[in-house]
Amino acid sequence: MKKIILIMIILSVLIAGTVLARGQQEGTEAASYSMGGSTTLEPIIRSAIEAYEEVESNIRLSYEAQGSSVGVQGAIDGVYLIGGSSRELKAQEVEAGAVATPIALDGIAVVANGSVLIDNLTRAQITGIYTGGITNWAEVGGADKAIVIVNRDEASGTRVAFWELTLKEELGKEAKFLKNAITVESNGDMVTKVGSTPDSIGFCGFGYIDKAVSSGGKTLLVEGIEATVENVLDSSYPISRKLNVITLGQPEGFAKTFIKFLLSDEGQTIVEDEKFIALP
Repeated sequence: MKKIILIMIILSVLIAGTVLARGQQEGTEAASYSMGGSTTLEPIIRSAIEAYEEVESNIRLSYEAQGSSVGVQGAIDGVYLIGGSSRELKAQEVEAGAVATPIALDGIAVVANGSVLIDNLTRAQITGIYTGGITNWAEVGGADKAIVIVNRDEASGTRVAFWELTLKEELGKEAKFLKNAITVESNGDMVTKVGSTPDSIGFCGFGYIDKAVSSGGKTLLVEGIEATVENVLDSSYPISRKLNVITLGQPEGFAKTFIKFLLSDEGQTIVEDEKFIALP
């Protein structure tokens, strides 16, 4: 009896070892890849990860939403296989080897608390508000109320893109944001803060417009143009941008594979499902 048990144990060990060896040969052991960066890109990348892992069960992916600048530098430093950036690369980042691949388009919506009585701002008025030249809603046709400014943190690609498309466009590269603004760290925090703060103004990616409205805010027209997908695609909406994934050098290996998935019909459907704009 003892001999039979011993033989069974030996056979079990041999079978387990054979299965493990076969699994390793066939590459069934999960490979892990880290990505991170833009909070704007987070819903797209997380949904893409979920869809990709359903098909490729031997791949494990993660995304840390810490801002575009963190994503770009993470790709350059090798911390991330792929970084996410909602702004264009800076000259020094390109010199360091960073390469941007657009995966979607996005507009930046100007949002205000529901208590704000106006529905439209010009780009010059937006610039005036964010540089401190305009401090009261009455100066732009609203009620006699002090304007409460909400801005993004300095790591934010949305902040950089907003600056480029408003302040820089109106005043040049020396234009600076007003310092004493409320600062938040993500698009989600932005729309929640604006929605709960009377007389406030902020900005967010199009993917967060629904949350802005449900949180108590509203979107404003810019130059009389509504923040819609159609108006971004025909270039009539004045505050729009590309959303990029960043690699060190041209994409290779799994980075190339995952970016190809993001650009596929399925990947671009995910972009649209998350309320962003698929590439034309």
